[in-house]
Amino acid sequence: MTSDLKKNEGKKAVTIYINGTPAEVEKGKLTYEEIIALAFDNPPQGDQVQITIQYTRGHSSKPKGSLVEGQSVQIIEGMEFDVTATNRS
Repeated sequence: MTSDLKKNEGKKAVTIYINGTPAEVEKGKLTYEEIIALAFDNPPQGDQVQITIQYTRGHSSKPKGSLVEGQSVQIIEGMEFDVTATNRS
């Protein structure tokens, strides 16, 4: 899945991996919501749905971690994201 969500003319693009699929995005920060939009064509919704985002190969100051709603992360070339939707019970 290649997305133009964050790609703009004149901006440096980097390739990141969302659930193993490459995506080309503008270098900078991505929000929790933007990563979900890259991961799912139709994101699961509902009161019982929880989406977990974990990343690896990030910036040297924080090479791995997780994101929750409202957070963002500085992205770099080759960064990997695992985005999982689960039902809370």
